[in-house]
Amino acid sequence: MPPPAPPTIHAIHGFIGAGKTTLSCQLETQLPALRLNSDEWMVQLYGPDPPEEVFRPGIARVNALLRQLAERALHLGLHVVLDDGYWTRASRDGLRSWAAGLGVPLKLYALTLPEAEARRRIQERNAQPGSLYIAPETYELFRQSFEPLQQGEPHDPLP
Repeated sequence: MPPPAPPTIHAIHGFIGAGKTTLSCQLETQLPALRLNSDEWMVQLYGPDPPEEVFRPGIARVNALLRQLAERALHLGLHVVLDDGYWTRASRDGLRSWAAGLGVPLKLYALTLPEAEARRRIQERNAQPGSLYIAPETYELFRQSFEPLQQGEPHDPLP
């Protein structure tokens, strides 16, 4: 029997509606792994539609907490799936640096989807109880800060 794979960080890059949570739930079961999703934590702590003055500091606190939980899980030998999006090159570089500092392998998967389909999925998700609500104007605002993977930027093939 081969030795178990070392604990690995599996991170999902993609914009709203690209299918990050669907993939992260699949990985959570297949690996198995601890799945950490900032949207789910935001809804639990701040509700499905927090105002911007609550959202911005709230998401920073949630991401800090999720990073601590991820480190603890990795220390215990568990794989971790980070369902967060990593919208900017700086956030992906920070993720790579964090994983390297921990001495933990990182797999970064990139999801893309045509915008019309993403918008359809968001409308569908917005109708589900317990989801983080994304208004059309919020989608537009967030879209401005999204940076797709750049040519040559390291990432892994989808599982």
